[in-house]
Amino acid sequence: MELHKETLLNSVKVHIDSTRKKIQEKLEDVRFLANRTLAQFNRLAPEDQMAQMHITLNAQTRVEELVHLESSPYFMKCDIINEEGEHKTYFFGKHEFTEESIYSWIAPIAAIRFENPGVTSFKLPTGEIKPVTIKQKEQYMIVDGKILFFSIESQDHPRELIYQDHFTKQKSEFALPEIVAQMEKAQDQVIRASHKGPLVIGGPAGSGKTTLALHRVAYLTQAPETSEFYPPKSIIVFVQDAGTKNYFGTLLPGLGIHDVQITTFSEWAFSILGLNEYVYQERYGTTDEEKDLYEYHKIRALREGSISTWNQNVYVTLNTQYKNYFSKSDEDLFNKQKQENALDRFDITILLTSYFEKHQKFEISKTYQTFIKGKQVEKTRTTDIQYSLIIIDEFQNYLPEQLRIINKTVNQETQSSLYVGDIGQQVKLGTIKEWSQINEVIISERNIRLNKVYRNTKQILAFIQSLGYKVEIPEGLKEGLPVVEKIFSSAKEEIDHIKKIIPDYERGTIGILSKHDSHLIPFKEEFKNNKNIHVLTMLESQGVEFDLVVIVGMDKESLKVTHHLDALPEHIAERKLMQKDLLYVALTRAITELHVLGKDKLSDIIVS
Repeated sequence: MELHKETLLNSVKVHIDSTRKKIQEKLEDVRFLANRTLAQFNRLAPEDQMAQMHITLNAQTRVEELVHLESSPYFMKCDIINEEGEHKTYFFGKHEFTEESIYSWIAPIAAIRFENPGVTSFKLPTGEIKPVTIKQKEQYMIVDGKILFFSIESQDHPRELIYQDHFTKQKSEFALPEIVAQMEKAQDQVIRASHKGPLVIGGPAGSGKTTLALHRVAYLTQAPETSEFYPPKSIIVFVQDAGTKNYFGTLLPGLGIHDVQITTFSEWAFSILGLNEYVYQERYGTTDEEKDLYEYHKIRALREGSISTWNQNVYVTLNTQYKNYFSKSDEDLFNKQKQENALDRFDITILLTSYFEKHQKFEISKTYQTFIKGKQVEKTRTTDIQYSLIIIDEFQNYLPEQLRIINKTVNQETQSSLYVGDIGQQVKLGTIKEWSQINEVIISERNIRLNKVYRNTKQILAFIQSLGYKVEIPEGLKEGLPVVEKIFSSAKEEIDHIKKIIPDYERGTIGILSKHDSHLIPFKEEFKNNKNIHVLTMLESQGVEFDLVVIVGMDKESLKVTHHLDALPEHIAERKLMQKDLLYVALTRAITELHVLGKDKLSDIIVS
């Protein structure tokens, strides 16, 4: 290593060590405030207890921030000259630590980190433009106090790599990548866009749209100019399933977001309607043909008939809605539903609409802690539902009627709805196809379209292309292993094959995907103790990626769409397209390696 690079590196190491020590000292002080015991609360006067509880909660949040900073204090340093001619040094990190001139990435001045050295400016929340001259920029990647990357650039010298740790690390967590330090200027501008009005972040899988959306939530809840409008408790995030819910629940605290409600549409509906004794089932029936036809008839009942009057006995409401549209086999399925206390997405959409037409509002009960005569007690209050911000992940999977229901609960002054997904990727019947269906007008500058960041290998994309999909294969894409297709007659043979390839992915993520959840039962049992293996349906895999993907249970019946006489022609065409899109979702989950197992090859399945 050249002498000047080693000198620079050692200087940064000394500063990091010194900064971490001061953060650790601050952490001990804040932990003392955060760990106030209940006995200490009880010794306070009642009028002081709530104030002390607020202080303690703030301290607990600050502890989490300082823990993150202790590991990675900052990722950028800018030496500037301000308009008064003063020389200033700013460090930018995930959270602020102003004692050492570390400012959060959401601070207005943090936007200069995307500019080249020289004369530039940033905007204050008041709209005032502040000119500055960037003399020098330094960029870092710091993990557990260790420098993994360090570069420097100035007005006099181009960007120069000072140090880069040579390491290989495969993912071992089922989580989205962190982009605060690596985000581009255009992404930062999306995050800082005006908080008023609907915003769409669209793009295919792998484009980073969900990560970008969550960073916008972090910005709105933390930036001084917007935080008063977006207290975390007034924000709701709609996700697809329990797995995604848990996954968001671990990601958001790392961005400093707490108390945001993360839920699925069905959970939210059940809570509002008080349906705790019922179970949610995405689709109902035995075969795909039976499920499809049942859904076709429910779609017609939802859209062609007026909504029936709300009845506390929900099956009375639903029976009235469906009676003119159901065949005898539909009625049998519906009776089976009633016996099992099951409801699907069409049922809960009708019930929510009926409930709202009667009450003209949605309410929810919440529990909270308070003190009465020196004792901590739990109480319940019922409040009208109104959210300052609504985030809908994979919005293209929602019925237009569901999105209209959700939008009834957003604050009407700001209309802050954030739609995340790809409206061109339809994998469920009856879902939204254009914004006019929900009376939403998305102006062009607030309809953000991200391009796919191809993380797949050239071999995976070439295989997908060979199946007839329009897939771009960029130049310079990484090489990988050939796609493996094997013919197996049973799940046991497929499991044996997977066991043979697992050792190559001890630290990587593995996704086992199938069209049918029933085919996955033995796989879930076999691999339930391996945290790196995730067994999902193709639909559930939407929005996540794995180092290795194994698609199992493929045969000529997997993507077949039956031409039933009772199904409308447009529904048949829609279902065919959905099957193809669903397979595309599964194939593109693979980053490094793809195996396809089953009774038939995909080329034969798609042709048939």
